[in-house]
Amino acid sequence: MQPALTPTRRAVLKAALAASAAALVPAVAAAQPATAANPVSRQSAGFKPRFFSAKEYSILDEMAELIVPADQRSGGAREAKVPQIIDRMLAEMRDEKEKRSWRDDLAEIDRLSVLWFGKPFVKAATAQRIDLLRRVSRNEASPKEAGEYAFGTIKWTVTEAYYRSEIGMLKELGYKGNVAIDEFVGVDVGEQ
Repeated sequence: MQPALTPTRRAVLKAALAASAAALVPAVAAAQPATAANPVSRQSAGFKPRFFSAKEYSILDEMAELIVPADQRSGGAREAKVPQIIDRMLAEMRDEKEKRSWRDDLAEIDRLSVLWFGKPFVKAATAQRIDLLRRVSRNEASPKEAGEYAFGTIKWTVTEAYYRSEIGMLKELGYKGNVAIDEFVGVDVGEQ
């Protein structure tokens, strides 16, 4: 059952970006349904990752949707195709260390899920996945514990990809595009 006052995604992300992920994950938890539906079946139909394995992509897909969930204003990370954007970005990247780091980060999240809940991340209940993200986001400003580096990398990349997507930019931020102006209405500092 959801609380009566669920914060909007915009408010949650502003708080997260301004403060820390510790504010993000608990607020996102309130916005999530209390089901443990098969997350793999919710992925984009027919999409075949170029970089990630099917397992890695499933973990990223679930994490992305928990970090940027759909709300009444706009679709979430999944609808904005954030996991696909990140997959394409990494497939085209030349830095092998960065690519290896992504694989290691997703494996670390999965390892922690098995350690803490006895199940891989995508098979854990929604509440368990949220709890895992809450734990690994505690020290985002100064990561020290297992999973904290991984979460930071994944969260910031998901957020950046979302706000560069059509849904994030147009629907969420309301960007209208560049507008030509006939006359500058500001202050001419050259005359002062």
